[in-house]
Amino acid sequence: MLKSIAIVTDGNRRYAAKSGISLKDAYTTGFDKAEEVFDWCLEIPELNTATVYALSTENLNRNFAELEVLYRLYVDYFKKLAENPKIYDSGVKVRVIGERHLLKNQALLNAIAALEEKTSNNDKRKLNIALAYGGRAELIQAVNSIQGTVTEQALQEKLYEQQDVDLVIRTGGTQRLSNFLTWQTAYSEFFFTDKLWPELDRQTFDKAIDFYESTRRNFGK
Repeated sequence: MLKSIAIVTDGNRRYAAKSGISLKDAYTTGFDKAEEVFDWCLEIPELNTATVYALSTENLNRNFAELEVLYRLYVDYFKKLAENPKIYDSGVKVRVIGERHLLKNQALLNAIAALEEKTSNNDKRKLNIALAYGGRAELIQAVNSIQGTVTEQALQEKLYEQQDVDLVIRTGGTQRLSNFLTWQTAYSEFFFTDKLWPELDRQTFDKAIDFYESTRRNFGK
């Protein structure tokens, strides 16, 4: 039963080069795709958690102009998401996970706070947006916050997301995690597609779900 899914949204910049459009237009198309995929996830009855890799700590080393474009788009997207009736009809709590202190943009931080506050009472599903996120950094902060002996249970309780991931989907043709949910993906199934993130279609998404459903998971037993 598919309860938790994680998605690596890779390929926006290559989509811009391939399509001959600006980075802003490519990222805008990517944000539109995120809304579409969110709708697809809501159609899976048992799915209660989706985590989207939006911006890694390594991505923060990109040039200032590109980051500013992304930050403005995130502000608009988070404001739009906060007003999306599907969020409330489906009881989706939205959280931004990561080292948000690294985001040097007050408008973005304000939009994040407003979105989290507005959806805080929703309790049926979770949408995690990994922003300024790094899997190793998450583990370090978890370990440092534990009082006493470090056990698996104690560590997992201190993570941004405690639930293990059932299925990871990565677009863009690259087959690696790129420092994403290092702990939670220990026994995940992985589905890689060559389609760039803005190109992801419903057929490919459904293929990933079918792949998971047809996989026998024995967790090393």
